[in-house]
Amino acid sequence: MISQLVQKDLINLEGKGETKQELLKNLAETLFKKGYVNDGFAKAILEREEEFPTGLQLEKTAVAIPHTYSEYVKKPFIYVVKLANPVTFIQMGTSDVEVDVHFVVVLGISEPKNQTGLLVELMNVFQQEAFIEALQNGQTEEEIYNLFATAKMEEE
Repeated sequence: MISQLVQKDLINLEGKGETKQELLKNLAETLFKKGYVNDGFAKAILEREEEFPTGLQLEKTAVAIPHTYSEYVKKPFIYVVKLANPVTFIQMGTSDVEVDVHFVVVLGISEPKNQTGLLVELMNVFQQEAFIEALQNGQTEEEIYNLFATAKMEEE
């Protein structure tokens, strides 16, 4: 599913924001300008992030996987953002554990039934050392796009 949703025009190697709120507003604005989301997306993603944190501390880095409800998505996407400077998010499944995130993967799901499967797939590839290493070392939008476009689930 990842390979079907990652978009060449949604790879950003210089994501900026002093706070997660500023960062998410910036990313939502880009998605709105490119026609992927409607104008309620920014507010909805900020609210959902407060209610259900999406920070994920991995062995060698931390990622956040913010997303919101399908009614704000015009066309499905995965927006991959490498941050110029880490931004603090709250760890998934907690209300107060902070993680310094280096990568943000914004999900735009238009079919709610697909959300869980996509999250499982992302969690699987984020557990793969080779994938994370390639993500950290990626220098161009093309390299990052190809990494996600060819991502494969590992069997247990």
